Amino acid sequence: MFDRFCTRRKWFLAIVAGALGTLTAGQAAHAQGTWTALTPVSPSPMEGMTVGGVGQIIVAAYGFSPPAPLPARAEAAYGETTHGGFLYVIGGGNSGVALSDLQRYDPVLNAWTTLAPMPTARAGAAAAVIDDGIFVIGGRQSTSGPCSGGPYLQTVEKYDIDTDTWSAVAPLLTPRSDLAAVAHGGKIFVFGGCTGTASAPSVTGEVDMYDPQTNTWTTLPSMTTARASLVAGHSGDKVCAIGGTNGISALSVNEVYDIPSNTWSTNTPMTTARQEAGVNSHGGRIYVVGGSTASFGASTTANEAFKP
Repeated sequence: MFDRFCTRRKWFLAIVAGALGTLTAGQAAHAQGTWTALTPVSPSPMEGMTVGGVGQIIVAAYGFSPPAPLPARAEAAYGETTHGGFLYVIGGGNSGVALSDLQRYDPVLNAWTTLAPMPTARAGAAAAVIDDGIFVIGGRQSTSGPCSGGPYLQTVEKYDIDTDTWSAVAPLLTPRSDLAAVAHGGKIFVFGGCTGTASAPSVTGEVDMYDPQTNTWTTLPSMTTARASLVAGHSGDKVCAIGGTNGISALSVNEVYDIPSNTWSTNTPMTTARQEAGVNSHGGRIYVVGGSTASFGASTTANEAFKP
């Protein structure tokens, strides 16, 4: 499983998509969105990366495959962890050890900076940015892939970008890992995740919302498809929960949560079913980068954009 990546997964840093604003994709009839295949991830198939948009590019770091600083890792906090033109890589797993270190990448200088480590080492967490804070949510101590066993965490910690310090905030309502997170309208929405082992399988469709103003969590309507290791991106007031695993196989399902109406609907499935992908929302489109198909370790070069 993922513990082997110390020998075959070293460093990886790539610009996986450029000129995002110039991509065109028409909408299909009946309010269904369209998927567009983009330039594949290079130089090799990749899963468990940290992915983020900086200006008109998408940057992907770490994960499986062979520059980012040591330690090598996969399954760092998933989500759109960019702020002020920098990409933040938080935690993850290396050779059976959950990590707490925090690295910041500057794409202009092509340079990395080591920042204050996260208080709780973990892999398979989710992350989202609000104002000058990065919130790291849930996760697990195991490092052998999604739903590989606990302990699963309720821990939520906030990194203050201005002061380079961490603090604990209200925990998740239920412990889980390999969930997805999206920040929108000053709140954080989290979707799905692992609650047990893949052999069960034990995945959830739970959806919760965090309000940093009140430091409270609220339960929202669940996804129709329970799953973990999915991605979530937003377009306007809609959040798309895409792909993932049901604990047995990779999924292509694409469910849309409408924030104002607090309701779910289905949309066009992703072309390449996968889990452990990276995601970036830009210009009304959602970019899903890399991931693993069929089973853990079956990395893919797929790079696709969804226009709702």
